[in-house]
Amino acid sequence: MVSPGRFAPGRVFATFWNVATTSGWGRSAGRTIGVTGVVLVLAGAALALLSFRVLHWYDVPSGHDSSGDVTFGKLHASADQLGGAGLAAAYFGWLAWMLLLAGIVLGVGANLPSGLADPLRVTGFVVGLVGAGGTLLALRQHFHAAGSDHGIFHNASWGIWAALAGYALIAAGAALGPRRSRSTASPGETSR
Repeated sequence: MVSPGRFAPGRVFATFWNVATTSGWGRSAGRTIGVTGVVLVLAGAALALLSFRVLHWYDVPSGHDSSGDVTFGKLHASADQLGGAGLAAAYFGWLAWMLLLAGIVLGVGANLPSGLADPLRVTGFVVGLVGAGGTLLALRQHFHAAGSDHGIFHNASWGIWAALAGYALIAAGAALGPRRSRSTASPGETSR
């Protein structure tokens, strides 16, 4: 028999947030969902995605280069044509996308209450840093292989900054995942 107290107005429509934070799922691991971390990871992913698909990485003044403004896609096409730009070709071809996908999965997973949250936090943080560092290294290698006399930030536009900020936000969001709460119960008791 069901007791009438269980169907109080506040209990009829349970949301995911209520279930995850008040049920045994969140408490069994001594954690709750890290909303701030998830928001940071998703904001970083949105920035990186905008960088890869929409934003210009370099604004080239008219008359200096026939290619015009440079996007992620143009960097991919030119990296494939350059000899000695292996990391740049991999980064602009598939590696940036894989780092973004791994950062999203690991960063969101690090913020969910589970026993794997601690290793996911560390791994997600490292993947975010590798994404930002890989962006810088790929650009450096691309510029070196192209024989450019300028640094990687010469004529840099919003695309580069969005990619770097996106990976940094993914790293920060993963690192902010909830940690195990410290138990204050004596050895024979269970704490709630």
